[in-house]
Parts: sequence; structure tokens; C-alpha cells
Amino acid sequence: MKLSIAVLVAVALIAVGLFATVGSASTQATVVTVTMTDFHFKLSKTTGFKRGVAYTFKVVNKGAALHNFDIQTVKKSKIIAHGKTTSITVTFKQAKKYPYVCDVPRHAELGMAGFIKVS
Repeated sequence: MKLSIAVLVAVALIAVGLFATVGSASTQATVVTVTMTDFHFKLSKTTGFKRGVAYTFKVVNKGAALHNFDIQTVKKSKIIAHGKTTSITVTFKQAKKYPYVCDVPRHAELGMAGFIKVS
């Protein structure tokens, strides 16, 4: 009887572990690296964005000036200095084009702007 209970507990623990692994795998965000230079953005992924999917934008400043990454009306990173990295995680709720900019004054006008198309 004690052996049966021990086996049942072991099976339950294995099942819980498998469920936790499957649940955590489905919630991981896709990482997109955003490299900022003076005055340009380069994204490691430019197509295939889907609504309802989590994306972590790893924002790296390789420019001499201060920069940030602002997905307008969604979320923006903090302003970071040369050589620094930060990240933001977003889940797009609608299928549409989302504009992004560096919102340091005049940087968007100098070329730090673009769109993320979400389907």
C-alpha cells in the first residue's frame, strides 16, 4: 500500500513538472535585437510579426549619441548611452503598422524612424 502511494506521488510530480515545462515554453518571447547608430535603426527581424505574440526588443546603442526605441502608442525603452543595452517586451494587440522612432529631439527627422508591420 505504501509503495502504491509513493508511485502515485512520483507520477503526479512528473506530470506537474511536464506541465510546467510546456507552459513556460509557450510564454517565452521572441527576441528581436534593435541596434541603434547615429542616426539609424537596424532590427534583426523585420517581417513576420504576429499579433498576440510576445516580443522582447533588445535595444543596443552603438552610436555616440543618446538614443531610445519608442514603438509609438505601445511602449518605449529608456534613453541609453553609447555601449549600453536595455530591453522592452511587448505583445501587439492589433494587426496594423506600428511606427517606431528615437524620441530624442531631431533623431527621428535624421532617420531614426520606421514601421513594424503586424499581421
